[in-house]
Amino acid sequence: MEHLSALKKSIVAGLMIGIGCTVYLNMDNSIVASFLFGLGLFTIINLELNLFTGKIGYICKGNCAETLITLVGNGIGVNIMAFLMKQTRIGTRLVEKAGPIVEIKLSDTYISLFLLAVCCGMLMYIAVATFKKEPNILGTIAVFLCVSVFILAGFEHCIANMFYFGLVSTPTEYAVPLLVMILGNSTGGVLLRKLTQYVEIRQNAENV
Repeated sequence: MEHLSALKKSIVAGLMIGIGCTVYLNMDNSIVASFLFGLGLFTIINLELNLFTGKIGYICKGNCAETLITLVGNGIGVNIMAFLMKQTRIGTRLVEKAGPIVEIKLSDTYISLFLLAVCCGMLMYIAVATFKKEPNILGTIAVFLCVSVFILAGFEHCIANMFYFGLVSTPTEYAVPLLVMILGNSTGGVLLRKLTQYVEIRQNAENV
């Protein structure tokens, strides 16, 4: 039951990211669109849903299975949203906007995708960690800023990319690039978590 609950929360989180991707593709002003995309992550955090890029930084022996389930559930959720949006009147526009974006990602080198994904993973950890520490206006601002920055900087978010891929591509085309992005997001989140833990330990030791 615990794993089933985690899967449900992950699927709903995927739907929320899909909504963020939809508003981003459907707007011409990229700055405003990147800001509104943040509503997806803000909703996920507030409703305590499961998002892979938010959980991976906190991975440990006890939650490996849940983290993997989260990745699968997120993928299901965003692909459901991509399929549903293609059935609407805005479907054609979304596909047209997603096409060039996906082409750039699939033609990129693996090292480039990995490094861009690492940066995104770090930003997602910052967003979640800040909101956990400051569940108020400061944490909310951090969430929206981190999302806007990763989008405007061109960093790679594996779950959001699943939505774009679902609109215009097939698994055989994007499987390897997506795996590289997943590894990059994971590396960024885990790395920043470890670095902050190290700094906290040093500070505590100095204060003793």
